[in-house]
Amino acid sequence: MKKILYSLLLMIPLLWISCDTIEDDEKLAYPKGQTSQMTPITVRSSEQKVLLEDYTGWKCTNCPRAAAKATELISKYGESLVVMAVHATAFASPLSSNNNIDFRTEYGEKWVSDFEINGLPAGIINRKKIESSYVVIDANWDNNIENTLSTQNHIMNISLGVEYKQADNTILVSCENEFLESYSSPTLISILVLESGIIGVQRNSEELYGESPIILNFEFNHVLRKNGLVDYSLSLLPIEGGNIINKNYLLEVDPDIQDITKCSIVVFVTNAETKEVLQVNTVEL
Repeated sequence: MKKILYSLLLMIPLLWISCDTIEDDEKLAYPKGQTSQMTPITVRSSEQKVLLEDYTGWKCTNCPRAAAKATELISKYGESLVVMAVHATAFASPLSSNNNIDFRTEYGEKWVSDFEINGLPAGIINRKKIESSYVVIDANWDNNIENTLSTQNHIMNISLGVEYKQADNTILVSCENEFLESYSSPTLISILVLESGIIGVQRNSEELYGESPIILNFEFNHVLRKNGLVDYSLSLLPIEGGNIINKNYLLEVDPDIQDITKCSIVVFVTNAETKEVLQVNTVEL
């Protein structure tokens, strides 16, 4: 009898993954951050998108140039491009001269090590290695984004809904992950908060901004914030094309966020083995 019961238990994941639509079961014990609560999907996507991670810091004198390039590329590629500004390394450590503002995150520092970033500014595009390196200098961002959009296989779409719950200062995110093709590798999902419109101090190159070595009213955009959910399991098993995996997540709002109305949620799915981003999408709060 015990052997029969054990065999049936082993079959449950296989039955689950074969469904046309994969839903969370409210009886499950959810991992931290995952929830049975739902909010309506409001942003749907049917195109391949690219994630540009701009590694930056307020002490980095060439980082304003990279930030300007990111803004230019958003104008060029529109919704096909998602930018995430990751403030990290000693270039982002706070001092009294920047009012002790600290944009660093634990996962941002880890990514610096994971992707072997040795200097700033540095860009990573869909976490793909290009000529044995993840890092792309800002002068080459445009060409590599265009190449990624034209060559990456469109495997899946991510559609999103978001709700800010003021009563308990949390953000509810619902994700609809639709696989257009079968995919055999395990996948991970990350849900992160970005904040824009933050005014602060930024060091800069004199040749970019005249004689002043410091910009006192620099506008920081797409700033990665704390309390995100990183590398949560989406599926450890192969997924057949046509399947939809629905997930819901609850995030605690980073207390350092200055204006929740200027925040957005970025969700991306990666190959758990290669780290490559399969798809990304964003929704405004």
